[in-house]
Amino acid sequence: MRPFNRIRTRLAALAMAAAAAGTLSGCDDLLSVENPGAIEPGSLDNPAYIPLMVNGVIGEFQNFFGYTVMYSGVFTDEFRNHHVYFENRDMDLRRVGESNGTYVIYVWNTMHRSRFMADSVATRLRNLLGDTASSDLRLARVLAYGGLTYTFMGEQLCETPINMGPGNTPEQMFTMALPKFDEAIEVATAARARAASPAIVAGADSIIAFARVGAARAALNLGDKTRAAAYAKAVTPAFVSDADRGFVFWAYYLENTFDNPMWAATATASGGGNRWLSVRNTPFDGLVDPRVPLVQKTVMNSEDGATGGPLVPNSPSAYSTWDGTLPGADITKSAWIRVASALEARYIQAEAEGLTPANLDFVNERRAVGGKAPLPPDVTEEEYMVALRNERAVDLFADGHRLGDLRRYDKLYPNRTDNLWQTGPYPGSTTGETYGDQKCWPVPLSELQGNPNYKGR
Repeated sequence: MRPFNRIRTRLAALAMAAAAAGTLSGCDDLLSVENPGAIEPGSLDNPAYIPLMVNGVIGEFQNFFGYTVMYSGVFTDEFRNHHVYFENRDMDLRRVGESNGTYVIYVWNTMHRSRFMADSVATRLRNLLGDTASSDLRLARVLAYGGLTYTFMGEQLCETPINMGPGNTPEQMFTMALPKFDEAIEVATAARARAASPAIVAGADSIIAFARVGAARAALNLGDKTRAAAYAKAVTPAFVSDADRGFVFWAYYLENTFDNPMWAATATASGGGNRWLSVRNTPFDGLVDPRVPLVQKTVMNSEDGATGGPLVPNSPSAYSTWDGTLPGADITKSAWIRVASALEARYIQAEAEGLTPANLDFVNERRAVGGKAPLPPDVTEEEYMVALRNERAVDLFADGHRLGDLRRYDKLYPNRTDNLWQTGPYPGSTTGETYGDQKCWPVPLSELQGNPNYKGR
């Protein structure tokens, strides 16, 4: 897989650099180098660099988002791991240690970089823009990305310190996210009011909808269903059908610049090679639904695969390469991943409001897409919620929602009848391994050892 190749390349480069330093130790200016692509710290006070700073926030978010989509999908029940590397296997087993380097590098570190970048750039923009900051769309964009990063941290991490502080609970992270979304909506609305071009109006509308979806998500995770429904219902344009999907906000990936991480895990290498994800022995194994097209492909270490290989997901409906067919299209290097949408807002509304005629119609419409019979008018609240959770899992497959959803279901619906965490013997194990009981990513060893203020030490 490409990330591990990068690690090996970096380690090799460091070893070569160390060897070179040993032979060139007499050169006084060896370490006196300049990086012509870097922005000097003092230049960050120059308004000319604002576009670069804002793009940095977007880039850091898209980096963490892609990897979190992939690895949290392994951690939950979206994907089955076939990679031979033991840290990937531990993720699939939900037995992630505090020193699991793959998790730390690609989930914890990238998430915190995204959070830090959004927080620091928002502060710089307020200082640089002065009185105009309150109506500057660039600030609104940074705040919205920051709010969603905080929301992800609440959904994904057991707890997390911020800036060497004590650990914050998921509830605290969701609570900190909401003012960021509210300010993003306020600033984008003001930017729209003074807009001089249709492009600014369209951009403001997009950020307002993005922030409303994020706020609805954070509020629902807090159990504030009234507030969640209010945010969700305000999202426009609304979702109507797969042919008229309404608002959609994407994370963008560029071929050979920063590829979609899911490409290497599902679509590469004739004969197997780097392909290491399937839905073998997950709740999605055997699913026949155009929203999650599945095809047989050879994968790494496919000791339990059927003839032709286990089922591997092609582009799901959350990806720009989705074509609405069976067996669908490969996930490409440059496939975009949906970050927020009117469809998600409609699911939040349907969960927050519960069983109503309109919400039952919505669930039945989504069931029809997958070829399922409609629920009857006299369906119970519990039957409705089970169906809602099932359709949400398919519609939001592989876009970073699953871990947060499972944790929220445990919190808000402790007496539900469907346990969605995989348990029991681990498929393919020859040593009697069983799934662990982790339900969130742990605080890594680096934080435990390096943060004297962390209360979990």
